[in-house]
Order: sequence, then C-alpha cells, then structure tokens
Amino acid sequence: MRDQLNALEELARTDLAIRQADVDLTDIRARLDELRTDVDRIRDLLDRERQQLQEAEKLRAEHADALLQIDEKSAATKRRADVAKNAREAEATRSALEVLRREKDERSQETARIEAAIAQVRDQIGRHEGDFAQLGEMLEGEERAAQARSEEIVGRKREVEHARQSISSRVRPDILRIYAMVFSKRGNAVAEITNGVCRGCHISLPPQLYNQILRAERVHQCPNCQRILMPPASAR
Repeated sequence: MRDQLNALEELARTDLAIRQADVDLTDIRARLDELRTDVDRIRDLLDRERQQLQEAEKLRAEHADALLQIDEKSAATKRRADVAKNAREAEATRSALEVLRREKDERSQETARIEAAIAQVRDQIGRHEGDFAQLGEMLEGEERAAQARSEEIVGRKREVEHARQSISSRVRPDILRIYAMVFSKRGNAVAEITNGVCRGCHISLPPQLYNQILRAERVHQCPNCQRILMPPASAR
C-alpha cells in the first residue's frame, strides 16, 4: 500500500502543477485584457474629443460667417445713414447699427469662448494621443512576452500531463476514484499528518486512526475533510 500512497502523493503534485499552470495562463490573459481595456478606453476618449473638436470648429466657422454678415450689414446701414433724408431715417439707422454692434460683441465673445474650448480640447487630444501611443507600445510588448510565456507554460503543462498519465496508471482504479472525487471538491486530495493533525483541515485525528495511518496498510481518509491521509515523511 505504501507504493499506492507514494503514487498518490506524486499525482497530487502533478495535479497542483497543472492547476498552477492554468492559473498562470488565466493571469496572463487577465493582464492582457486589462491593457486592452485601457487602450480601448483611451481610443474611445480620443474619438469623443475629436468629435467635440470637430463640432467646436464647425461652430466657430458659423460664428465667423455670422460676424462677416454683421460687418456687411453694418456697412450697408452706414451707407443708408449717409444718405438719410430726414432725422427719422437717421435715428432708425443709428438704432440698427447699435443692434448690430451688440450682436457683434456677443458673437465675438462667444467666438473667444469657442477658441478657448478648442485650444483646451486640442491640448487634451495631444496628451491622450501620447497616452494612447504609450499604451499601444506597452500592449504590443506585453502580447509578445505573454505569447512566449504562455507557450512555455503550455509546454510545461503538457509534460506534467504526460507524467500524470504514467503516475495514475500506477494507482488502483478504486483508489483513483476516491482521489478524483476528493480533488474535485477540495482542490487537493491528499494531506500529510503531522503530530496527529491533518494538514489539510488541521483537525486532530483519533489516536487509533493515527496509528493505522502510520502502518500504511490501506488508504485512510480524514473524517473531516475527506482528504487521503499520508503518514509523515519520516515514517515512509
């Protein structure tokens, strides 16, 4: 039976190695996903800012056209004032010129605000384009490193899986079924005992059971966590 216990211990090590490989691969994918999310976020932000810039520049052009029209109307009104036939016509043109002046002032002030907004958005776009380029380079480097690292892990995992097949063939089918059932529930199917304590769940074992485990005449399971119990290394 000791050969069965030794094989189970080897099997447990291989299963833990396989699981760790899966964890490492998951971590690599998660890191890449995180970086891709950051790149997508900056890309979306740049798209919104460029759209804002386009709309602001369109609005500035509309204000510029409106200012030209105001100047043309003002010039035409001044010409009418020069040929006013009476005081009533002269007053009407003065009033019209005052309205045009106020409208021009308002348009000019709004244009200045638009210009300031355009400058701010352009500055933001410049910074975010730098961030985007930096993140893109980082992502490319991480992808290359992740590819190499993943290939290394997958290769090592295959080697361990191949070794597992050989090890599991040494375990009796009935014991292997117990092992598989416990592993599926606990993630680790074996536990060494130290000073009469199961190292899997840390409960103290009955002395009679402890002595039976030391004799290693059959497979024993922890009455609490169901893990297959291994005698201390010094007793094997």
